[in-house]
Amino acid sequence: MRLNREADRFLIITGISGSGKTAVSHFLEDLGYYCVDNLPAKLIPSFVDLWLGRRGEIQRVALVMDMREPGFLTDLPAALEQVKRQVRPRLIFLEASDETLLK
Repeated sequence: MRLNREADRFLIITGISGSGKTAVSHFLEDLGYYCVDNLPAKLIPSFVDLWLGRRGEIQRVALVMDMREPGFLTDLPAALEQVKRQVRPRLIFLEASDETLLK
């Protein structure tokens, strides 16, 4: 994964269970991202408002989201539509082979 410092200030990491979301979160923390795990999609607009209000303190954020969350498939697009005037989120979807998941 290649990250651009300015363009990749707001990441959303999701994917299938067992695909490595937690490992990616730890990697991003090592790169200086403030990571939030399991934030419900409906709370993204409120989170963005809080984050932008403290812009000097937190430069880059990554939200790790579980797509098994009830309503995720409808809540995420609605939340992204709300915040697209404030930030340009980069959505990263992780997957893994069946063999990897069985291990």
